[in-house]
Amino acid sequence: MTQALFEIEMVSKTYKNGTVRANEDISFVINKGEILGLLGPNGAGKSTLIKQIVAHVKPTSGEVRYEGKSVLKQLKQIAKDVAYYSQEPNSLTSLKVREAIYFTGRLRGMKRKAAKDETETLIEELELTEVANKQLKNLSGGQKRLTGLGTTLIGNAKVYIFDEPTNELDPKKRRLVWDIIQKRNRDGATVILVTHNILEAEQVVDRVAVVNHGRLLAINHVGELKDEVDQRLKCEVTTKRSFDNELLEKLKKWGTATTVSDQRFRLLISKEDAPSMLTYLNQTYGNSVLNYSIVPPSLEDVYFHIDRDQELETKEEVKSHAAAIDS
Repeated sequence: MTQALFEIEMVSKTYKNGTVRANEDISFVINKGEILGLLGPNGAGKSTLIKQIVAHVKPTSGEVRYEGKSVLKQLKQIAKDVAYYSQEPNSLTSLKVREAIYFTGRLRGMKRKAAKDETETLIEELELTEVANKQLKNLSGGQKRLTGLGTTLIGNAKVYIFDEPTNELDPKKRRLVWDIIQKRNRDGATVILVTHNILEAEQVVDRVAVVNHGRLLAINHVGELKDEVDQRLKCEVTTKRSFDNELLEKLKKWGTATTVSDQRFRLLISKEDAPSMLTYLNQTYGNSVLNYSIVPPSLEDVYFHIDRDQELETKEEVKSHAAAIDS
């Protein structure tokens, strides 16, 4: 049974005397023990929303509650329970890697030995051993980011909030970070993940919330979101040589077909039609097909679908508003 940890109720945030809208009437629940992905483009309002959740920014209207009580009325508890990794550069640039992680643990109330032991564990886990005694200001962007993750992870918080945790990291380090995040979640922590990397996020999140233009566009489990948006399968076919239009036209009877390149095309087909389409393809054009794959829509497909619908809705609102003014 799910248990609400954070409740975000009709939260709005405006700046410059209400002329700049960062968030508008956002409401949803973050459940205890889940990994929630918060997706959206730059300027969508994600970071502002997160800062309201951790009580760094006060909403213009609405309320954020943690375990049933306003976050603004329990600042010390939020600081104790929630570890927040923001996009801003590290403020501890004059410290060495080992010092930055260790002193963060001490500031969170850890005993000396416990902070020291966990610091060494994190340095090894994050593969920072070679730079452990270097000042942050002398590190690469990726090394600074990993050190920032170390300062976030020390102390075993109940809630971790990561804002773009894998920026500036190579594929190997990104995989390392995702593995660490998933391990903390398996150990009982709730994770809120803000990221642009939709394809990677799909591998770790339980639910996803899509935000743009300050609004919450959708929130659901990844699989259910995919079904809500498009229940068709995506079939990609690669031919041994440039295919003729006859093949594409014949396959269109099973669904929407689009050309990707001279030797590759994509079909969106229903689950029921997939077996008959593949039988026809193999029997009629088997010698011409190099390979094919059938997969459900990705989270990236869902994101762009939702965002496109919202853009169309916004344009319609603008047109209606303009028409009202003209009349």
